[in-house]
Amino acid sequence: MERKDRKRLSGKSQLIDTAHALSTLDFGTMEFMKWLMAEETGSKDCLIVIKDFFKNKYVILFDKNISSSVIISYRESMPWCITCDTDDCGHVGFAICLKQHYDRNDQIVY
Repeated sequence: MERKDRKRLSGKSQLIDTAHALSTLDFGTMEFMKWLMAEETGSKDCLIVIKDFFKNKYVILFDKNISSSVIISYRESMPWCITCDTDDCGHVGFAICLKQHYDRNDQIVY
């Protein structure tokens, strides 16, 4: 049964239809933890690479899973993934953790 109000649903419900590794905030959080461990060990075993970070404006990531750059912008301090057109994908989860990490350490090495 197809819903007529599908456009009003969140972006997450639309991403579930595709087999994307970063389709939820939780997956983005887990990927951030992998990125932190890779940063310490020098490993390259993470799906996301940070290309640019401008505090409270935007984050540009490279998602190895889709082989594309992803832009997360902050609108009134709320992250929004422009690529996925949602606020609850894994890219947003990664960006939230990244911002918290930056706020604690005042620098990001990428």
